[in-house]
Amino acid sequence: MTDSIGSDGARSRPAAEVAARANELYWHSDESVNQIARSLDLSKGMLYEIVTPLPAGISCPHRCGELVWSNRTARDRNFVCCTDCDFEDEEDQVRTLLDLREDLEGTELGAEPPPEGREPREGREPRAIVLDPPSLRLETLLGIAALTGLAAGLVLGGFFRRR
Repeated sequence: MTDSIGSDGARSRPAAEVAARANELYWHSDESVNQIARSLDLSKGMLYEIVTPLPAGISCPHRCGELVWSNRTARDRNFVCCTDCDFEDEEDQVRTLLDLREDLEGTELGAEPPPEGREPREGREPRAIVLDPPSLRLETLLGIAALTGLAAGLVLGGFFRRR
């Protein structure tokens, strides 16, 4: 195997060409991790060691670096992270935050509003902010509590009626 144990007891890293091919297959193919490792004659553990995070093309909101997808599952779920500050969030949420920050930084307090029919910023399409629907957890909890109370009332009513 390519990831052999060296004379000092540590595993030696594969050649740069193998690492580049591993990253290409990992990020841009539908092959399983086992298939990729087998085709490159690597252990699965070594494959995970040489795969580098894929840049997402988004700056970290904390302004410390670029956000990346740490693995294919994170990419499929649009979950990005910063390797510098450990920030993690959904890609869409980060893009919305960065767009809002850009809009806020582009406005001046007390500035005149743009003339009617003109965009506030040249070259930008107006966007509607879409908020997620409110959580149904409270409604669900209240419904469960009401049904539990009803069931308890029926059981207790039947118990006391027999006495």
